Amino acid sequence: MKPKSLKILGIKYTLEYCGSPSDVDIFKRESLWGQIDYWTRTIRVYDNGIIPIEEIWDTIIHEALHGIINALRLKGKIEDHKESEEIVSLLALGLREFLFENNLLKFEKEKT
Repeated sequence: MKPKSLKILGIKYTLEYCGSPSDVDIFKRESLWGQIDYWTRTIRVYDNGIIPIEEIWDTIIHEALHGIINALRLKGKIEDHKESEEIVSLLALGLREFLFENNLLKFEKEKT
């Protein structure tokens, strides 16, 4: 139920699960639940073996959204309310691509 890698708009990220929040930060500066690193193309997630899978997925999706915002070059535009509808549309596109590329969302064709 925990992926080893994911694609975000065509870029493959390796997931690393860390047993301590201080190990999540690639630079070991702070304790984190999750972190995406664009240079190493890794997503690091806190998982001590006790955390419910839903919370782990919450962190994975959170970090994936950071990756989508970065890939679509939305940083700096997020706070601009004039473009909020465009931002929502782009985030929806990015999230849909994320879910489909990683086989997390599938639909069966209707029988006619």
